[in-house]
Amino acid sequence: MFDFDSVSRLNGYIKQSLSDNPYLAELSVVGEISQYTVSSRDHAYFSIKDDQCVINCVIFAGNRMGLRIEPEVGMKVKVYGSVDFYPQGGKVQIIAKNIEDMGAGDLHEQFNKLFKKLQDEGLFDSSHKKQIPVLPKRIGVVTSGSGKVIADIVNTVRKRNPHHDILLYSASVQGAECPPEVISGIKYFNSEKNVDVIIVARGGGSFEELFCFNDEGIARAVFASDIPVISAIGHEPDYTIIDYVADVRAATPTAAGEMVIASYDDQKKEIDNLALNLEISIDQFVDSRRKALDVFKNHKALHSPAYYASEQKAVVRELRTRLDSLSGQFVKQTSSDINEIKVRLDALNPGNVLKRGYSYVCSKDGKAIESVKSVNPGDSVNIVLSDGMLLSEIKEISDKDDGGNKDA
Repeated sequence: MFDFDSVSRLNGYIKQSLSDNPYLAELSVVGEISQYTVSSRDHAYFSIKDDQCVINCVIFAGNRMGLRIEPEVGMKVKVYGSVDFYPQGGKVQIIAKNIEDMGAGDLHEQFNKLFKKLQDEGLFDSSHKKQIPVLPKRIGVVTSGSGKVIADIVNTVRKRNPHHDILLYSASVQGAECPPEVISGIKYFNSEKNVDVIIVARGGGSFEELFCFNDEGIARAVFASDIPVISAIGHEPDYTIIDYVADVRAATPTAAGEMVIASYDDQKKEIDNLALNLEISIDQFVDSRRKALDVFKNHKALHSPAYYASEQKAVVRELRTRLDSLSGQFVKQTSSDINEIKVRLDALNPGNVLKRGYSYVCSKDGKAIESVKSVNPGDSVNIVLSDGMLLSEIKEISDKDDGGNKDA
């Protein structure tokens, strides 16, 4: 066994060993860009990955300016360069000299295809979202049983409200085992109906580490869940397919713990305020009824019923007198109005007009003749008087322009 007396000597040996390896001195490797950052000095720091591993890379400003492409996250590329070891940080990285575009990265392409498929099917529509209960009796959590995530959720919930149960369904949150175990957890809670809300949670990680939550089976299990589901995968910038399907998305597992249960102190204050308002309202109601009862109790009708009845009789007599007076005035005024109308009608009565020496002419069938133009010489007409009728024959006709001297 070789004994290194310091970390510096070990890291120096590793760096020298890598530098002496001809396979690592000049190489090319294909991968998908998962992170890409340009420094203030125009150096680019990035990482490339496949479905299992990741390696860090750097391309310095001089080589970067000569690139034919502008690298970006999700791009599938071939990186040319050499493997280097950074002793101070203990990190292996590729010093890139050139980067070629190999097309869209497999993982991002899978994500985009599944996203569009589920979106077209309506799995992301807000109309399907279920309300999270304000005070769930029991909270189900699907996450790793040994990680920090479950501890964060438990501590957060306990601080907000210690009177609720948390039931853990332990599941892998990374790798090939993740999708079937998460799906089993969601289905378990739905079949047992032993929780009121489900949290599916995982801590932060790279895009590829979180990629197991971009699974169609998980998405459909969340969509089919009768119990509301909160997704809490990664940190604020991290989005996976489950976040779009879930009823609510929490930025972190801790945020899910804050979201899933109302604060006990806040709820207690609200209940205390409601109880105080109820007590005040009851006191006000009782006081108003007591005052009304005092009024009735002191009413003279209770102390001297005969005197009160006598007073009420006097009131009735006064009302009757006023009613009789008003009724007489109304009848008198109405009779006067009727007589006036009768006089007007008598004045307009045709029989009364005829009695004053007037007459009118009508045809044999009794139709009044209003104009000389409606008769001809030789026509027979009737002249109606107040006491009878004269049968006449038209001899001549004259109008107003003739002076009205010709007899008929």
